[in-house]
Amino acid sequence: MNIQDVNGPSVVLLVRNEQEAINYYTDLGFKFESVGGHAHMSLGKVTLILHQAQNPDEVKPFSSASGGLYFDVFCYTSQLKELHELFISKGVMVVNGPFWGEGWSEFTIKDLNGYCIAFGGK
Repeated sequence: MNIQDVNGPSVVLLVRNEQEAINYYTDLGFKFESVGGHAHMSLGKVTLILHQAQNPDEVKPFSSASGGLYFDVFCYTSQLKELHELFISKGVMVVNGPFWGEGWSEFTIKDLNGYCIAFGGK
């Protein structure tokens, strides 16, 4: 079997205020689509599904856990510098990097719910 047409995963993010999160990601260039009553925010082949938390205290990004990685979502891109410039122009909090190298470059942003989203590429 040779399966080639599988796109990047959709990641569910539990958020404190769905509309605020939609506005935040839309401002960064993500496209909003309501699918089955869920807010899908897409940028290229990355889709973040925003899900309203019933209790805002339950929003706990993996990256904030002791022993967790420094990111909750990792996105690969060939347009890293352009994304970095866009995010900086929007006042986004960069919490890691940018690290520019010949073989690999990356940076990480933190959104309004505390999720750390890393972007990296060659």
